[in-house]
Amino acid sequence: MIVIDSSYTLALVMPDERRPASMAQVMQDRLATPAIWPLEIANAMRSSMRRRRLARSQVDGLFTQLSILEVDVVSTGHALPQRHFEAAQVHDLTPYDAMYLELALQWRCPLATRDAELASAARRAGVTVHD
Repeated sequence: MIVIDSSYTLALVMPDERRPASMAQVMQDRLATPAIWPLEIANAMRSSMRRRRLARSQVDGLFTQLSILEVDVVSTGHALPQRHFEAAQVHDLTPYDAMYLELALQWRCPLATRDAELASAARRAGVTVHD
């Protein structure tokens, strides 16, 4: 199992992104992500359209590619805002990024991210990072 974040996911499918060197290794494993992931991906696609980075037809194609990845979207196991706040404080991350790290810690599995701050926090916490 590998926890995958939105930055890594977007690097897999966006036409103008450099593909991660670890892509082949990551894609061989089962992928999971917290419930924030679909919203982050949808927001990135919307922003890319608004900036004219992508046309609507390209976005539709990218969503098709994303569905092929078969990423398991899972609940964080709690809905308490304070828990998300505390995780963010402990890891010095946004609550959004802390969700990915907390899931990797909970499942004792690697994290695939292109986010430098998240990768650094994960390494400090003893999590293997694919970037």
